Amino acid sequence: MWSRSLRNKKKEEGFTGAQQVYDCALDLLSYRDYSHKDMVERLQRKGATKEQALEAVAKLEDYGLLNEERYANRVYEAWLAKRYYGRQHLQLELTKRGIRPDVVAEIMERFTPDIEEGQAENAAQLFVQRNQRKLTAETDNKKIYAAAGRFMAARGFSSRYVHIILGKLHFSDNI
Repeated sequence: MWSRSLRNKKKEEGFTGAQQVYDCALDLLSYRDYSHKDMVERLQRKGATKEQALEAVAKLEDYGLLNEERYANRVYEAWLAKRYYGRQHLQLELTKRGIRPDVVAEIMERFTPDIEEGQAENAAQLFVQRNQRKLTAETDNKKIYAAAGRFMAARGFSSRYVHIILGKLHFSDNI
């Protein structure tokens, strides 16, 4: 309880020096990685001025403690582990996390069509598992195809992969 009121007090009063901002940034990094942009915004929300935040972030980058490429790679690896998402979803995730456009472009080059096709296959399997009753029952195929298309599009797959999966559903024994 006491530490919570101390944290709130610091936020209200702001930081008295650059070292306090740097210490706060180190504390934040002990929990998780941040992009340059996110760290600056987070420090400002904690009460640092923009100059103090930029100075602390520059110091972190000089020491190699804040590294945009490393952070982007971790986001990419964690995203790949989800197994059910496409290129558009990845690009949105990287951009949403405040990663620089040049680093986003570099990561997007690593996400090959083969990887995306594997992700699409996983998403299609998930769709089939979740909709097993509908697929085995006598239902309108147009509704199933529309639902599969929406499912794939919502996970960031382009129409190319939506059509591939719909083609596989059409020839599947499940329907």
